[in-house]
Amino acid sequence: MFWLEGRVVDAIAGEDDARTGGAITDFVDSSLAAMPQHLRLGVALESLGLGAWVRLRHGPNPDVDAIRRSITGWEHNPIGVVRQYPRLLSSLVIFAQQELR
Repeated sequence: MFWLEGRVVDAIAGEDDARTGGAITDFVDSSLAAMPQHLRLGVALESLGLGAWVRLRHGPNPDVDAIRRSITGWEHNPIGVVRQYPRLLSSLVIFAQQELR
């Protein structure tokens, strides 16, 4: 899992991931690793690009609030693939939360 993917999962999952001992992060990581290579390549490139943008805007180690503001901005971005990025990760987090109940 890339740096940004982990930070986004932490921002979305919040205390649920700490409560489950990191099981949500592990689930998302294994789900991303199981993606077909051509899909994973697109998500990886987007993670690298958006991660660079976040670090340029908020410094090398942004806090959770900065990540959440970035996620909100991506959800309203006019570019479709950028809008889909937080949807993908939030869907995986929600699925993991439901599976762990």
